[in-house]
Amino acid sequence: MKLKYCLILLPAIMCMGCKKFLDEKPNGKLVVPNTVASMQSLLDNHNLLNQKEVNVPITNCDDFQLSTANWLSLNQYVRNLHTWSRENAFEPGNGGIWATLYGRIYQANVVLDGIDEVNDRAQNLQEWQNVKGQALLLRARTYFDLLQIWAKPYDTQTAATDLGVPLRLGANFNTPSVRATVAKGYERMLLDLRAAARLLPNHPIHAIRPSKPAAYAFLARTHLVMQQVDSALYYTELALQLKSNLMDYNGGEGVVNAVNNAFVRFNPEVIFDTYLPYPSALQKGDIDPALYAVYHKNDLRKTMYHRTATAVGVFRGSYSGYGFLFNGVATDELYLMKAECLARKGDAQGAINTLNALLVKRFKTGTYVPLVATNAQEALATVLLERRKEMVFRGWRWMDVRRLNKMGANITMRRNLDGREYILAPNSSAYALPIPEDIINMTGMPQN
Repeated sequence: MKLKYCLILLPAIMCMGCKKFLDEKPNGKLVVPNTVASMQSLLDNHNLLNQKEVNVPITNCDDFQLSTANWLSLNQYVRNLHTWSRENAFEPGNGGIWATLYGRIYQANVVLDGIDEVNDRAQNLQEWQNVKGQALLLRARTYFDLLQIWAKPYDTQTAATDLGVPLRLGANFNTPSVRATVAKGYERMLLDLRAAARLLPNHPIHAIRPSKPAAYAFLARTHLVMQQVDSALYYTELALQLKSNLMDYNGGEGVVNAVNNAFVRFNPEVIFDTYLPYPSALQKGDIDPALYAVYHKNDLRKTMYHRTATAVGVFRGSYSGYGFLFNGVATDELYLMKAECLARKGDAQGAINTLNALLVKRFKTGTYVPLVATNAQEALATVLLERRKEMVFRGWRWMDVRRLNKMGANITMRRNLDGREYILAPNSSAYALPIPEDIINMTGMPQN
């Protein structure tokens, strides 16, 4: 078997090498999952499936900046990633994010390959549907992450020819890895997410497991990236019909406002809980001063998210509690997506009303003055600013800049480090990051 076909998906293979793995005798003690419960146990690997989200979009975004000294203190791969280098942006080896993401897809595919053949499907039909829905959502959301990092932003005119990422639709790692088009990647995501939404329960037993509103939220997020406003609004409203809780930042359930974290994990806004390792660049970074300046003095997010006007340190505003950055699905994102979609459809008042319903919970009691907008364009600008303030350090700024520039936002990112200016121009090809060189060498896939 050719090594290049063994590559990326099975973490065990990554650790021991493809040939060694294939040469070993099967372990008679290993049990092939053949019940609904055993399939569920594969999806309850929270360390892999909920706690190793990708922090690359935060390292790449413009919500913080580094001093030259702090930038130079980072390893070369993080330095290169932070300055959008076209090479050596990802450390080679078994622990890379490419391997992690395809390890998640492998886990989903193991379940999807076997779930229709389990022994107890008829006796546990609801549980069976739940497990299959979880696996479909896991695969779809992982492809979403991959496409935001290693493919060009979605463009209706070019998606059918733009190179995306390999679509692994089964657990057989002998299948060659071939880059599908961006269009095929998004088509696959939407198919998986729609199927997941039909299968998942309205309310999970815990927020670490996916649910129907989570599937709707991922559908809305995907359609938003695809600039399909009607569909994004449709799925956002479906999600809000099932869960629309908002915390009052003045106090109450979910709010602790402690020294190191302002919110408890699994607070009332959380629909689906995932978090990412803290990026080393962010820990040494300073908040973008222009971003910090736009928080009103009575906006509780100014102090509940940010420790100071400069150093980020450990971000206080994470919905995953102390030391980790939440990047899951929460109801505040749904309100923001709904407001953006309404503004894009020309409903300025509806957009502002939706935004006001969120922001009144973010300001000191009795100080909030409801926003107004004279037209849809003004409403949209207001919504997008509030989205950036609310969603800071959740990992979605990179996604937003990519999609907004496709719609004419003309956002340029800049770094001034060690006497040099680094510029990421709107719609630059560098918004599709270089695939790790070791993966290119192993597979022969075309590089970005």
